[in-house]
Amino acid sequence: MIESILYKTAIYCRLSLDDGSLGESGSIQTQKMMLEKYCCDNNFTIKEVYIDDGYSGLNFDRPAFKRLIADIESGKISLVITKDLSRLGRDYLQTGYYTEQYFPLHNVRYIAVNDSVDTLIDNNDIAPFKNILNDMYAKDLSRKVKSAKRQRALNGLFISAQTPYGYIKDSTNKNHLIVDEDVRHVIELIFNMCVNGKGAPTIAKVLEEKGILNPAAYKTLKGSTRFAKLQGTNHYKWKAVTVRKILTDMVYCGHMENGKYKVENYKTKRRVKVPDSEHIVVKNTHEAIISEETFETVQTVLSARHYPAHHEHENLFKSILFCECGKRMAIAHKVGNNKKDTFYKCANHENNPHECPRSNIIQYSQIKSIIEKEIFELMNKLKHNEKAFETFVSKLKKEESKDKSSEIKKTESRINTLIKIASKLYEDYASDLINERTYKELLLRNKQEQDLLEQKLQSLKNV
Repeated sequence: MIESILYKTAIYCRLSLDDGSLGESGSIQTQKMMLEKYCCDNNFTIKEVYIDDGYSGLNFDRPAFKRLIADIESGKISLVITKDLSRLGRDYLQTGYYTEQYFPLHNVRYIAVNDSVDTLIDNNDIAPFKNILNDMYAKDLSRKVKSAKRQRALNGLFISAQTPYGYIKDSTNKNHLIVDEDVRHVIELIFNMCVNGKGAPTIAKVLEEKGILNPAAYKTLKGSTRFAKLQGTNHYKWKAVTVRKILTDMVYCGHMENGKYKVENYKTKRRVKVPDSEHIVVKNTHEAIISEETFETVQTVLSARHYPAHHEHENLFKSILFCECGKRMAIAHKVGNNKKDTFYKCANHENNPHECPRSNIIQYSQIKSIIEKEIFELMNKLKHNEKAFETFVSKLKKEESKDKSSEIKKTESRINTLIKIASKLYEDYASDLINERTYKELLLRNKQEQDLLEQKLQSLKNV
């Protein structure tokens, strides 16, 4: 017992969102009380208490746990105690790493009280199996949660965390949406402007000029804490992407669309987009703000507003160039004095200068030159290795063939879409859903794009 007093003891408590609500809940309190009693009974002096309430055990990216690790690194902690192994973590590989490698390497004793695990005593053969069982439990729980969410989606229930702008949750049923009358007119205005031929950037500008709070600012005003980090930004600044998202969301004509994203892996929690054809759509689940006819007309108008690229070359570095703030660099063009300038810039700098204070512009020709130099040096190395060179050229030809085939399919698909859009535009014009000016303007753009695509398709097939 004398030796135990020398330990600089940490008790660690964890509770996941699946186990209970946020805040220092009863379960956390129970863990804490139990571990404090255990320390008292065994003469362990508690140096620090670490609590992660509302954090999954499937990863170790938890604030209190990271603080614990930092304190171990600095020599502040030499004994870690948890209620059981699952409180430390449910991923058997990572949990095993800490219990079998990290703690011993840093001369830290680890005790899981209810599982009778103590790294000071050589009787922990059962620990790896318990870790696997904890992992299996988490996987099974994830499967059940997914199944339950899917069933709720099929029933047309609202299951997202954030309500769409223009709606609020029904006070008597959190899975049912009701219209937010304070901003109903904003949604109607957005759709009406689009029907009358205005694009998303123009609509965003009009909303800002009218002094209408953007969705994030409006929700913050209503008590949401999710957008607190946006304080200090222009609360009336609307983004074109926000307007377009509203214009393409069928929730505004009374339909519920769920399953747009899915969690790819229960451990990483990475969300990936689901193809539109696989979305779960249940119609007439709540009050509509705009009519079905207006929504369909807007989709036609948006589809017709597809502009050809401003540049004459491929966007070679799309999605692979990043600003130092972590956001992707977007291609941009500037025309002046009969000269076209193409460059990459950080869109985050323009939209959120408080997050990215520097513009970080780089010329297209500059980055292209750097890459070409690297490729040239690689080719010089390859030419002295005939086998490696042949393999490289073979792979390159396959990729070029694949890219060309893909581009042909994309071009043909867009041409077919434009033909359908032209037909739909005429139907909307004949039904007085759009005026003559808008009809002629969109039809002209449609034909111009078709002509360009036909030329491109011919060129691709002739190469």
